[in-house]
Amino acid sequence: MSQTDTVEINLPPKIVDLFQGEARYRCAYGGRGSAKTRSFALMTAVRGYQWGMEGKQGQILCAREHLNSLDESSLEEVKSAIRGVKFLSDYYELGEKYIRSKDGRINYVFAGLRRNLDSIKSKARIILCWVDEAEGVSDSAWQKLIPTVREDDSEIWVTWNPETKHSATHRRFRVHPPTDMKIDEINWRDNPFFPKVLENERLEDKKNRPDLYDHIWEGQMLIHAEGAYFAVEMREATHNERITNVPYDRSLGVVTAWDLGVGDSTSIWFAQMVGAEVRLIDYYESSGVGLDHYVALLNSKGYVYESHVLPHDVRVRELGSGKSRLETLGALGVRPITIAPQLMVDDGIQSVRSMLPRCWFDEEKCERGIDAIRQYRRDYDDKGMTWRGRPLHDWTSHCADALRYLAVGYKPTSSSWGEPLRRNLQGIV
Repeated sequence: MSQTDTVEINLPPKIVDLFQGEARYRCAYGGRGSAKTRSFALMTAVRGYQWGMEGKQGQILCAREHLNSLDESSLEEVKSAIRGVKFLSDYYELGEKYIRSKDGRINYVFAGLRRNLDSIKSKARIILCWVDEAEGVSDSAWQKLIPTVREDDSEIWVTWNPETKHSATHRRFRVHPPTDMKIDEINWRDNPFFPKVLENERLEDKKNRPDLYDHIWEGQMLIHAEGAYFAVEMREATHNERITNVPYDRSLGVVTAWDLGVGDSTSIWFAQMVGAEVRLIDYYESSGVGLDHYVALLNSKGYVYESHVLPHDVRVRELGSGKSRLETLGALGVRPITIAPQLMVDDGIQSVRSMLPRCWFDEEKCERGIDAIRQYRRDYDDKGMTWRGRPLHDWTSHCADALRYLAVGYKPTSSSWGEPLRRNLQGIV
């Protein structure tokens, strides 16, 4: 194919618009059946071809948050797209585990951000990065990845199915969007090539899975994830109006429960115990900061603390300092400390299930924590089409783990007493 030839490529009109003109970021979000993934896979090859014809050299990085093997990557999707267009199949060489241009100018790289981000940073001349299934990409991953794509005229493409307004991807590209960006919501009705087999599946989900339909097909935020551990308990909390305004009772101590992240998020729940009731009055999480940040945060709240429940691995000594995080927190004035017992994750999950019917959540201060607990779910094996016997590790994990440590680690004291919230909500000051 010469540079003067014209070839028609069939794409949904909204996606065509995304690729008109210049932009640093090109983003598409929405539900299933929109042809986002297939279209973006095709356009990576088209853009690589264009750059190759211009004499430009570099790598096209196709990334996902989790990628344990090439079987979980976009490799086959890109191959299929290339095979369907003659001038692309003439230009690229497709191997079992690679895609590269026959002129040696363009090479594809497939990587997972969670495990391979440091190695990605060392890769030379990334001219295009496409992040698919980007909902779960952490803010720290974005902070490291974006400066890595730094060649002149390089681009970053992002596709995802939204789950929560608290995700780093949502905040970065929809709440605080970059100026040099094209973005659009694309759903099944925007795809003129929407196949009949998917239409049948869509109607089946609408009939039999109404709780998930809007998320799966209409690109709406997820309320309860499929496979969620605490879906029943959180629905009951909503129905019974236990997600409401839960004020701090100055006559009672506050118990904190922590999950300490290593290289990612640290989560802290703030609870007050009144008889059998567990009042979750506050929640906080952050990443990329030291323990002194969290101690300062605790002090800024103005709460009187009864106990701080920490995970069992807090005793492990860090290589850099030679001190454990238990020792560091103690030196910073965090006391008294309770170490949660080391139990099987399933046992901890069951303990949370038993505790949740007694929980009240402050709707505003615990908003992110509530969303995380609603969506904390089992890992799913797409290839085997079965639920794995472990939780999915994503943005919900640290929040759920912190609640698990509260459920298994808190030991009530004589100060944990007061009027039940359901009888005395208005009287708390």
